[in-house]
Amino acid sequence: MRADGVELGAVFVLLLALVWRAGEWVAPGAAGTLNLLLGVCAAALVLHAWRRTGVTLAALGLARDRLGAGVASAALVSLAGAAALAAAGAALGSLSFGADRFGWLADYLPGIAAQQLLLQGFFAPGIRRLAAPRAGAQRDRVTIAVATAAFVALHAPNPALMLGVALAGAFWIAHFLAHRNLLAVLGSHLVLGVAAMAALGPGPMLNLRVGPGALALLGR
Repeated sequence: MRADGVELGAVFVLLLALVWRAGEWVAPGAAGTLNLLLGVCAAALVLHAWRRTGVTLAALGLARDRLGAGVASAALVSLAGAAALAAAGAALGSLSFGADRFGWLADYLPGIAAQQLLLQGFFAPGIRRLAAPRAGAQRDRVTIAVATAAFVALHAPNPALMLGVALAGAFWIAHFLAHRNLLAVLGSHLVLGVAAMAALGPGPMLNLRVGPGALALLGR
């Protein structure tokens, strides 16, 4: 369990350094190289953890026999969330389906996949192993709470995004623990992300910026 704690902490710090563009602060002239190194180190630690724990496709939610699991419940909650966002956007007068609301999507798709793979395949199982002394239901609650908190922290200081991530992240982790279907939570992430941008626009969502980018927009 000690190895889990070290790996979780190290990967979290590395991701936080990437989010906050540590390379630009430490070595402005070589920021790209340093940020790449941080990303490679994080990926290497995750791969090491998977090798150490003998992770399988089933554990990552990619087993063929799980691809249909929980799809209906994920779709129901995601569509309900999208409807709530659309209603909020209509009330605020910010709802729009213009092309400008979807220009971010192509660049964001790899990020959605990486976030869910890290959240469901690395952070949640690592935290769950650390919570092993607790009973089953309590262990799951601790896993959901701690993994969601880490996910929220990586989206700071964007208030709207952090709130959305807190609600959606807790659902995604709980759903994955119950159904072990990565594609279901990926689909949910995509639906809710698109709905949030269409409903609230770049203003409240700060163009999905985190770290210094969000901080700069908040300071305007």
